[in-house]
Amino acid sequence: MSGIREILFAEARTFRFGAVYFRKSNPPRGDWERDYAVAAADGHTLFRHWVPWNAVEVAPGKYDWDDYDRHLDLAAKHGIRTVLAEMIVDAPDWLIRRLPRCRIEDRRGRKRDSEMHVSCAVGGDFVLCLDWPEVADRAERFLAAMARRYRGHPGLFGYDIWNECSHYTPDRLCFCAATQRAFRAWLKARHKDPREVARRWRRYGIASWEDAELPRYVALYPDFLDAARFQVEHAFRWMRWRADVLKRHDPGHPVAAHGNGRTHADLVPCAGDDFRAAEAVDLFGYTWWFGNRVPHLLSADLTRSAARGRVVWRAEAVGGPEWTNRSPGVPKPEKDAPGDPGYIRLDCLESMACGARAFQNPRWRPLLDGPLFGAYGWYGMDGSRTERSVEVAGLARWAREAASAGLFRSGPVLGDVAILVLEDSQAHAWAMHGSTDGYARTVEGAHRAFLDAGVQADFVLPAHLSDYRIVYAPYPVALADGTAEGILGWVRDGGHLVAEACLGYFDEAAHAHPRQPNRGFAEAAGCTGASVSFGADRHEELSIRVRGGRLPAGWYRQSYDPRGATAAGWFDDGSVAIVERGHGKGSITLVGSMPGYGYARRPTEAARRWFGRLACRGGRTPAVAAAWSPSRGPGTPLVRLWDGEGGRYLWVVNPRLSPVSVTVSVRAFPFSAAKPVRGARPRILPGGRLRVGVPPRDAAVLRLVA
Repeated sequence: MSGIREILFAEARTFRFGAVYFRKSNPPRGDWERDYAVAAADGHTLFRHWVPWNAVEVAPGKYDWDDYDRHLDLAAKHGIRTVLAEMIVDAPDWLIRRLPRCRIEDRRGRKRDSEMHVSCAVGGDFVLCLDWPEVADRAERFLAAMARRYRGHPGLFGYDIWNECSHYTPDRLCFCAATQRAFRAWLKARHKDPREVARRWRRYGIASWEDAELPRYVALYPDFLDAARFQVEHAFRWMRWRADVLKRHDPGHPVAAHGNGRTHADLVPCAGDDFRAAEAVDLFGYTWWFGNRVPHLLSADLTRSAARGRVVWRAEAVGGPEWTNRSPGVPKPEKDAPGDPGYIRLDCLESMACGARAFQNPRWRPLLDGPLFGAYGWYGMDGSRTERSVEVAGLARWAREAASAGLFRSGPVLGDVAILVLEDSQAHAWAMHGSTDGYARTVEGAHRAFLDAGVQADFVLPAHLSDYRIVYAPYPVALADGTAEGILGWVRDGGHLVAEACLGYFDEAAHAHPRQPNRGFAEAAGCTGASVSFGADRHEELSIRVRGGRLPAGWYRQSYDPRGATAAGWFDDGSVAIVERGHGKGSITLVGSMPGYGYARRPTEAARRWFGRLACRGGRTPAVAAAWSPSRGPGTPLVRLWDGEGGRYLWVVNPRLSPVSVTVSVRAFPFSAAKPVRGARPRILPGGRLRVGVPPRDAAVLRLVA
């Protein structure tokens, strides 16, 4: 087994606690020895340090590695492995001065200035564009110097690249001259000549490649959609370049990365694609905090799905309050909640249950500089223990005990259903509405509905449909021809598709097909489109009559004329809103609106049951079913099954502020006993059921014995 494979094999069978410790100048050097000793005593085995280019290459070719030398030595002494997080986004000021033309240019033509990094308090943040060869050459020298210096150090674990794998905002997309040249090269690789681009874009005056400009507007036209695809693919070209440079100079240590768990919202506008990011590295993780404005369990399931079998780390949690953007009369309790040890415990246990193999904080102790001073740390401003750090140390002790019993040699089973991630549809939403909010809310609502129904919903790309038999497609309005063909083939081979309104109404160039459904979906689904409305403002209170009640919907509205399909839902005017039909070995269900969006705004019991029944398509049975007492209250208990060489386990996580009693039917495999790994011994009931009590914001973990 090679060195990296051996490292990854070990990581997949253990659980680590740790944090980002050093961000240059913080914490004070005189505290390092003591802090490392405290961290090791409290069960931390992983530190990540930011390595800002600006703070290390202090003059051309002159590197100051003194701080990092000391940290790696302390790590080796105290049994703490080190991840070095490259930060080439923080360019040296001397290089910015030398290369003024190489600064990033936004869509309005404004050049970026050298700003301070809010999370590190060093300068040069996000100023220079790598598309300029002189910038890339200097950045490569820095990465190579780091890898060569530390590749033999016993305190090194590996490297972290492109922090959070996103541009965060569309304003950070670059339109400088070098990026324009890269865009033209991207076009040349896909089209024979510029006239082909002229016809595709309907810009018939394009006579040469130089006439093709990277569009600076957001609109529903093919040139903008091509530009959006380029920006995403181009960002990950540079991510792979980072990994390649580090591996070329240090082939013996893994490269890791972590995203924001927001692919369903940020893939297109911010190049926040966790699926592409995970493909570029050996280990993958995610940041989640209240500022993400995304449900944590969605980020956890999305990241595990994107990782596709790679080790997953919770790379950044939040372990303390935040003081920014607060003023009298505008309470922001979400900024205080992370200071509660119960919040931290729940956050960690949910991350574990969803498959993470590490729980790390963005601060071991808080920063002393910049607007984020005093924020997020498990430990005090002076490095002293707190009630938060005591909670984490207790979790670390439990994880070590659990690992010895085999828990972390197993992991989550495959989901009962998968939610289809469609880049073209997200791009269409951004182009048509100026944001991806509608698409994101629809995905979030569908995931929440499956969770509330006790169904594990993973996420899947069109290329990996064969991994699942039941797939839910939220907001599927735009599909490339190849994607449409692949979906139909998957259905014929036995897949069961449930698609929201306007499935493939547009192609990848925003061309609306005159007949709906199109490209074979009408024949497969046994229907034609009767009417359609894209007036999202008209449908906020839309609902569909289904068996057992009303299904909240919204955003778009499409009715169908069944021609061989079975009607299974109706709008209030009597028009058909849902059709179902078998196709080949599988089936297609078309829903004439967005139940995901409806559930995000107006969750109902009838909708929860409807989503739950979707997991039974094709005669399949969900892995588990659960009921809890009290039945009402904020927060749905999370129930997950694990399987693997360490045995079979049941996780029940209680997010509530009061205890719950949960009755679980395990349908995936038989068991005769359930041994507690965490929490109380359950009561075994007839018919493959058990009942377990779970304390507030805690978990019961049970090993199921045949």
